[in-house]
Amino acid sequence: MRYIHDEKLLKRLLAQEDILGHFETAGLDFRLVEYKKGELVCAPGKPLEDILFPVRGSVLVYSLREDGKWLPMSRGVDRAAMGAVEFVAPELPSLYAEAVDDLLCVALPIGRNRAALERDCTFLMYLLKCMNSMVVTYTLIGHRERSVEERVLTFLRDIQPDHTLHGINRGLMQFHCSRRQLQRVIKRLCDEGKLRKLKKGVYILLEK
Repeated sequence: MRYIHDEKLLKRLLAQEDILGHFETAGLDFRLVEYKKGELVCAPGKPLEDILFPVRGSVLVYSLREDGKWLPMSRGVDRAAMGAVEFVAPELPSLYAEAVDDLLCVALPIGRNRAALERDCTFLMYLLKCMNSMVVTYTLIGHRERSVEERVLTFLRDIQPDHTLHGINRGLMQFHCSRRQLQRVIKRLCDEGKLRKLKKGVYILLEK
């Protein structure tokens, strides 16, 4: 992890990603932080100390079982902030979050901004939406009792804003299934006219 001191780039990204739109507090001390591919962003015993807004790259979130096997939770598919749980309940143990590729984030330190953020209704509403999205995602597509097809359709219809699956590998993380299972479901949905292939690995939902 390294901090990047580039005020011009920071200002451009704050505007480009509309990050300031999530706050009503002025004068917050944002900064840029970069993680290299494979680097842990957070882990048990290494909680996030910043609210992170990914602007380039993606993150894999997972947990480790007692037998050492890893359980993928999600792979970031949007620009939702990281650190909501750490802000609301810092005593909870962290999951593992790993940079899938070089990751650039706009960061807002939690500690020295907490007092102002706890009075910022716009920011608190944004955090609520982030946490609600996590709960809804787990509730709707996290249970293995639901078929892979049900999970795919629910995710694309009710969770993914653009109703598009951006890559098979991302789908494996979201739907907790094998590559063969997902490819079989996607082919069937395409044959039924419910999905359309946009390009290799990218599919859009037609039936909303």
